[in-house]
Amino acid sequence: MISGTVWPNRRATVAVELRAADGQFRSCDFILDTGFDGDLSLPTQILQRLDVSPEFERIIELADGSRTTVRGWSGTALWDGTPRTIIIMELAGEPLLGMNLLWQSRITLETRADGPVTIEPLG
Repeated sequence: MISGTVWPNRRATVAVELRAADGQFRSCDFILDTGFDGDLSLPTQILQRLDVSPEFERIIELADGSRTTVRGWSGTALWDGTPRTIIIMELAGEPLLGMNLLWQSRITLETRADGPVTIEPLG
């Protein structure tokens, strides 16, 4: 089970450990975003701290319907204690955790300040 918190600004967040270029895992807080169909997104400054190099570019469609080209990385995250291969997209703003990583999970949250967030595998 993965645990997190609903913040007073009404954002549900969880921490995910990501493997940096040196092989060590670093924790990062992500906002759960059910409108994002990818795995994870990170802003440039956090990607620089992980010291990773972009592997590809992809055209994506944003929430407003516009299209843009973003850089991406294949990475490893500890997901419920197990290493999992993920795709990280470079996007400005807050780090986002999307539906691809949440797929086949039960998400429970109490929608109040400091409410608990839990993510559990289905079945």
